[in-house]
Amino acid sequence: MTIVVELRPSERVIIDTATLDAVFKTLGHRGAESHVIETVEAISDLLAEVDAMVRADNLAGIPDLAQRVSRLSLEIGLTSLARVSRDMGISAREGDIVAYRAIWERLVRIGDRSLALVWEVPGLSM
Repeated sequence: MTIVVELRPSERVIIDTATLDAVFKTLGHRGAESHVIETVEAISDLLAEVDAMVRADNLAGIPDLAQRVSRLSLEIGLTSLARVSRDMGISAREGDIVAYRAIWERLVRIGDRSLALVWEVPGLSM
């Protein structure tokens, strides 16, 4: 008898709504919406750059990009994305390819869900 197990990674996405609320209080509704849109676009662009480096097996530039993704994520309350980005940068800096590839896959899952969920936060009307 052969047993086949399908693994489906499930990631918990954490959005710090207090941080997002602070952005809205500081910038006002329109300013906050604009800031969140610009930040999400910047994160997406940085992750595309990371993806290109991953495909080229070039880990050297990834730690700096990962730090920028982490910082931008924290600005708008994307806590889990910030943490995984930080981990990705650490694994790339240490040259741990196995850990790096696993963290990259995790980052893709969390990144997709985080960027989608931020639009569902009450107060955003994008």
